[in-house]
Amino acid sequence: MKEAIWISLAIVAASSWLFNRFLAVKHDPQEPPLVPPKIPLVGHLIGLVMRKNDYYVDLRRQHSLPIYTLPIFASKLYVINSIDLISSVQRIPKILAFPPIEAKFASTVCATSKEANELLAHNVNGEEGDWGYSYDAYKSMHSALAPGPGLDGMNRIMIQNIAHSLNQIRARGDQSLNIRLAEWTRHEITMATTNSVYGRWNPFKDPNVENAFWEFEKGLVMILINRLPSLTARKACRARDLVGDALRHYFEAKHHEYGSTLVQNRYNTSKQHKASVGDIARFEVGNTLAVLVNTAPAVFWMLLYLYSNPLALQECRDEVESVVSDTNETNGRKRTVNITSIKQNCPILTSTFQEVLRQRTLGAQVRQVMQDTMLDGRYLLKKDATVIMPSLVMHTDPAVWGSDVSDFDHKRFTKGKDAQSSHKPNPKALRAFGGGTTLCPGRHFATTEILATVVMFILRYDLFPLDDRWTTPKTEKTNIAAVVMEPDTDITVRVVPREGSADCEWDFKLADSSMVFGVAAEDRHD
Repeated sequence: MKEAIWISLAIVAASSWLFNRFLAVKHDPQEPPLVPPKIPLVGHLIGLVMRKNDYYVDLRRQHSLPIYTLPIFASKLYVINSIDLISSVQRIPKILAFPPIEAKFASTVCATSKEANELLAHNVNGEEGDWGYSYDAYKSMHSALAPGPGLDGMNRIMIQNIAHSLNQIRARGDQSLNIRLAEWTRHEITMATTNSVYGRWNPFKDPNVENAFWEFEKGLVMILINRLPSLTARKACRARDLVGDALRHYFEAKHHEYGSTLVQNRYNTSKQHKASVGDIARFEVGNTLAVLVNTAPAVFWMLLYLYSNPLALQECRDEVESVVSDTNETNGRKRTVNITSIKQNCPILTSTFQEVLRQRTLGAQVRQVMQDTMLDGRYLLKKDATVIMPSLVMHTDPAVWGSDVSDFDHKRFTKGKDAQSSHKPNPKALRAFGGGTTLCPGRHFATTEILATVVMFILRYDLFPLDDRWTTPKTEKTNIAAVVMEPDTDITVRVVPREGSADCEWDFKLADSSMVFGVAAEDRHD
């Protein structure tokens, strides 16, 4: 028995020596404090698999550190919980860089050719100057999605599509209609968004393409693992190929010439860099992820929060009604809503939108350390490590939002005038659209689409859950690429026209405007 004990101790000692000698992460005292795993090598990996983004929240509560080192196998993550340190990261975008990570993500997800991947990787971080495929593609998206004629054109098509969909509910002539809210929202947002991007020849009008896209999105995790995806993610790969083929036909037929400034810019930039049409189409599949995946669930959550909160719903309706214009036409009363005025004159509605983002976004901003550097003059970050800034950590921190951080306060962002919380929010702490040089270029389009859809609903319809009580679905199955949480289960609701809303004509429009709604700190000027 004693011999067995000594043998066991010897094995443990040898294993410990081997681990520390060959596998343990080397940690410099100047690096952020090390948070060791409870289970050597794999403890943090298990935590992330089991708890996902909530694991970072768990670690913040346990250790209360502004930044720490998370060892996983022989690699390390630097996890940042401090607003000030996030600002420091954003000030050195070529040392703590996102483009190399984005290029690897695009190549893996889109399955582009070796030649296209080399184009994308060439000068990807701008070490030789501000040029290259990656730089020019990002610049072309920014110009198309900045406030101005190109964005206004996309917004108008989107608004008319959503308005038409809501008219179809009334056109049935029934007193009410039952819909599955998440399913309805996803389909209508998919069609409104892709029609605004791709124009009259939108390939997503084919239900097979639309369904394939969402099948691809569902299997994205296995594709990203990148271990024989043709076997481990066969359905998702086939779905991606179907969407890619549809987009290739779209570009080959020059249908993009009838599309938005956005799709034209992306195509022209790719051709300037000698990318093939097949690779342009495959990259476009990845671009479509960016414009579709998060908007539909954001609309779902905002409708759920409003209709399950009678006070918030009434206050938002009162605000919106104040900017509705009524006129008497030959065929009866006409009610006109300028969506631009909504963003300018409805602070409770826009605060509700921001609170939805705070409660329901979980994305993380990620950077690659390109060279050893001292962050904020205090923390050594080692080359090739990864920096991660989880939004969920920031959005759930009581030190930032107050003791009522877990409550849904639809007035939290109304500059403290009417908010239930006495804790004034820091605009830099709302990280739904990222920040710095990687601030989401599509944030203005997404904001307009979400607010326009919600405004059309609350003005024209009441929603009632079929089981007479609102329930909040779990979000444990949310895709790894999603920024907004996706509901695990749907909610069937009864849609009932509001009294007086069906006996008039509704006109939803968008005035030309360069006004920016400051949902991101970088857009604010107050």
